Amino acid sequence: MTGKLSRLRLFFPPDHEDLLTGLLFLHALWGWQDDGTEGGLRRLTVHFDRPEQSAGLQAVLHQACPALRMETDTVDNADWTSAWKKYFTPIPIGSRFVVLPAWMADTPQEAEPILIEPKMAFGTGHHQTTSLCLHGLVRLAEEGRIRPGQTFLDLGTGSGILGISAAKLGLTGLGLDIDSVAIDNARENAAMNRVEKLLDLRTGGIEAAGGRFDLILANILANPLVDMAGGIAACLARPGVLMLSGILQDQADRLARAYMKQGLPEPEITRAQDWVLLLFRA
Repeated sequence: MTGKLSRLRLFFPPDHEDLLTGLLFLHALWGWQDDGTEGGLRRLTVHFDRPEQSAGLQAVLHQACPALRMETDTVDNADWTSAWKKYFTPIPIGSRFVVLPAWMADTPQEAEPILIEPKMAFGTGHHQTTSLCLHGLVRLAEEGRIRPGQTFLDLGTGSGILGISAAKLGLTGLGLDIDSVAIDNARENAAMNRVEKLLDLRTGGIEAAGGRFDLILANILANPLVDMAGGIAACLARPGVLMLSGILQDQADRLARAYMKQGLPEPEITRAQDWVLLLFRA
């Protein structure tokens, strides 16, 4: 890559870190830089190849955390194209998978690799929201609740990591995202993992699903998940499994009620710091 990158610097109290890194994972799928703590404030940096991406993220973060201070400028892309490699480290998912950056593809691993290209920014790019989903997927496979030959929907696919993981478990499915840039990145990652024939990737929301699925994964945010409850529940096969993440602990009851109103059973709730996974076994 050449040219300039937009740089967004974030400064915030340490007790806001879980909230902000969760939002970054959902809206900055390529990762971010952890600049440590100075003057009692945590510091993170996100880089963008399009200024409108920065503006959109700033609006989301300001609404969620008014105490957040943000600074913007531009930097030479050449300064960063290799530097972020040292920040992206392998992420083990139990004994089944390990999430790796693309440049570690040939590194021997005990678990099956999931290769993710973090693009122009750096940071590990992982968070409790996706970790919960990945561990949940592995657990369901070990239980035999999901198995080869079944179908899945990955709603808000982002980098494609959840859909890629489901495909590696033998399922076939559809990944949807309203952001065409995310879909392009997901296609690249699917090809690197050699699951592009198992994972169809399209731009769109739940209305583009067009069928029923044995497994639905939705790692988004609480309000959109509530708004889409009817559409998501209608796309879930019976029997089927629905996994919802991107949810703070104090939002879990509202989400559970919204989906139970659609005829789904009470969910199993798994927690990781301030975040939860809701697992519905229909």
